[in-house]
Amino acid sequence: MAKKFIIVDSAQIEARILAWLAGQDDLVQGFANNEDVYSVFATDLFGVHVRKPRKDDPKMLYDHHQIKRGFGKDAILGAGFGMGANKFYSRCLENESLRPLFDSGAYDFDFINALIRLYRNKYTMIPEFWTDVEKAFKWVVKYPHEKVYSTDHLFFSNDNGTVMIRLPSGRCLRYRHASLDNKKQLRYHWGPLWGGSITENIVQAVARDLLGYWILECEKAGLHIVLHVHDETVGLVEEEVAKESLATMSSIVCSGPAWSKGLPLGVEGCIGDYYGK
Repeated sequence: MAKKFIIVDSAQIEARILAWLAGQDDLVQGFANNEDVYSVFATDLFGVHVRKPRKDDPKMLYDHHQIKRGFGKDAILGAGFGMGANKFYSRCLENESLRPLFDSGAYDFDFINALIRLYRNKYTMIPEFWTDVEKAFKWVVKYPHEKVYSTDHLFFSNDNGTVMIRLPSGRCLRYRHASLDNKKQLRYHWGPLWGGSITENIVQAVARDLLGYWILECEKAGLHIVLHVHDETVGLVEEEVAKESLATMSSIVCSGPAWSKGLPLGVEGCIGDYYGK
């Protein structure tokens, strides 16, 4: 009997978690309303209307929206953990499709610098979150017997030099040998830390907790999970129940445990004969 893969991708999961943790309510609401937040940001960045390109668009119009929306997408997905203009610019030059646009002078470093400034000014709660996380981390390093809540979702403590961050799920991130160097910069067993890098760790850990929850819920629903890749869950089912199973899995991945209340989730799913990106 023929089988099919059902593949469900949790859409923009890191950006959604970051907005939720940081209390960036307008971005949270945008995700909840299924807005194209990439186009919204790109429209603000370029000062002209930007939308997702359509297959029937003339090539010039298609490229217009594709390129400009792409910068919006890269900003939403790339600037949330503190990436600055220098690194963002370097990544653009490393991108084979973007490099010609910079070589031609259509875009330059000043444009990228403006993009980063807009992101931080538009979503002010996110840079504040980096700062709050770093302050809470430093506090428990400096005063190891204290305990600090950084936000409604996180709890910081120090266990004999190991800083622990209790996540919304109750699971803890652990940073061994946490300390402040002579310049009052954070370090731990594996190297330096700052608010943006700690935020990235937290967001990805929360995403992992959600993925684990979804896999267990899928198994409870009788969906055999054979693979997961980053934020994708892949099941293998009989062909005649593939559409129904895809709908069930999509519904599960669009929901979360009690601790994720208020976190807007979205999915993209498909049925295939094989797995592919």
